[in-house]
Amino acid sequence: MMDENKNNQIIELSIILPTYNESSTIEKILDAIATATPHRIKTEVLVIDDDSPDGTSKIVDSYIQKSKGVVSFRIHTRKGKRGLSSAVIDGIGLAHGKFILVMDSDFSHPPQMISTMYDELVNNGLDIVVGSRYVEGGKYEEWPLTRKLISKVGNSLAGLWLGLDVKDSMTGLFALKKDLIKNLSFEAIGYKILLEILVKTKGAKVKEVPFVCVNRKEGSSKFSFPVKRIIWLCNTVSLDHRDLLFPFPYLHVQLVFHSHPISLSVIQLTCSRK
Repeated sequence: MMDENKNNQIIELSIILPTYNESSTIEKILDAIATATPHRIKTEVLVIDDDSPDGTSKIVDSYIQKSKGVVSFRIHTRKGKRGLSSAVIDGIGLAHGKFILVMDSDFSHPPQMISTMYDELVNNGLDIVVGSRYVEGGKYEEWPLTRKLISKVGNSLAGLWLGLDVKDSMTGLFALKKDLIKNLSFEAIGYKILLEILVKTKGAKVKEVPFVCVNRKEGSSKFSFPVKRIIWLCNTVSLDHRDLLFPFPYLHVQLVFHSHPISLSVIQLTCSRK
């Protein structure tokens, strides 16, 4: 059964919006979500803020007080910067909706995708809908070459090492049925929570839908190199799913790299057996 919000409105879709220092964009993205979300979808937006020192939480509080639209808004402020992945998991736990959609607050994920992804999830019997840059029709715009390379490498390694049949497991734009993960626990390390969800829900019905990801215009990027995350999944999550993920049970993969703010200088892969 779907929950109700404080106005006794049945909530179908909960949009999780993790934030940290997003004071320059947060009101704009909340307005855009409210405008883009069809009234037929009973929607709440749940902002999960990591106690942003730039006052993001206060701005959202003020916005909520003034909001009178069909879409309802809530905020949950956590103490300390605890990370995007754990913010998403906390948000899902607090959500009232049967269906969850996760997106960034910097306009890299277009609000116009909300209805598309919701309809795919509800009407086609899917468990997860992934906003993908790597299926036909999807792309990224105004990304620096280094970031494109890192994203491509990370997704390729995820497919190779974790056996995922998803082209964009690193995306931050995705939707899922809330009940799909209700009995699962997550380490929620880093920024790529979808990757862990996909590994722990193997066999779920997943579809990728294309979208155009644009580089943020305001604020600072939360982007980080994802390969450490993949390796952690290989060497920990795989202990529970070793038969599904690896043909060689004791293969451990290590990555040694040096990074620069502009370019990735060295990538060295070493494999060893124990």
